[in-house]
Amino acid sequence: MRTHTFFIGILCLLFNSSALANKIAIVIDDIGYKTTDQKMLALDAPLTFAVLPHTPMGYEYAYLAAQKQRDVIIHLPMQADTNNHLLGAGALMSQMNKLEYQTTLLSALEDIPFAVGINNHMGSKLTRMDKPMGWTMELLRQHNMFFLDSKTTKQSRVADVASEFGVETLERSVFLDHYKSTKSIRIQMKRLIKLAKKNGQAVAIGHPYPETYEVLKQLLPQLKHLGIELVPLSDLVEAESRRLEIARKVKEKDAQDSE
Repeated sequence: MRTHTFFIGILCLLFNSSALANKIAIVIDDIGYKTTDQKMLALDAPLTFAVLPHTPMGYEYAYLAAQKQRDVIIHLPMQADTNNHLLGAGALMSQMNKLEYQTTLLSALEDIPFAVGINNHMGSKLTRMDKPMGWTMELLRQHNMFFLDSKTTKQSRVADVASEFGVETLERSVFLDHYKSTKSIRIQMKRLIKLAKKNGQAVAIGHPYPETYEVLKQLLPQLKHLGIELVPLSDLVEAESRRLEIARKVKEKDAQDSE
């Protein structure tokens, strides 16, 4: 009996360890403006692509990513404390009323229909505010989507407000390319791996810079040997039903294109 109990305990330990062991998700922000973004899409790895809504190539690249069974999220422009002239089209602002705010958000969801979630583009001001975050989570819950907090402010209210609405959230662990040098990006990749081994999982955000592309191209094939599994972002949340919905939309688009 003791032997049986011992082996059951070992099996449970192995199961729990494998379920949480050393997983990373890498999100590539700012997809949609440049033809060079396609280089990231061409990498043979389950990267997650954060697509800016209402951009010249946003819909096309989101569709291409979804076709390849890559996770797509909407890189949603949100008001920051400074430099709001850089937000781009479809930005969510604190002075909007609920109707204006949710209409703008819905427009982004309609523009990128292959998305399983969203993350904030900038947003150091808006993510500190309960009311607009509540309006955001209300719609995300209705669309079975999650929120990746880019953590552009330490005072972010995203996780707390999302919890009130039953919306799944994740937080960015590492920015890969705040400094655009291959040396710095390699250091951040090492930090990402260290965090994953410590906590079981970690999330990085990078951009479609040439330097980031080169480092990822070199290092991604080595992850398995380092005991690290690169996974789609949605693998770190409960998002299976949304993935099935995206697969359906891709099939519908493929069927339309073949007519």
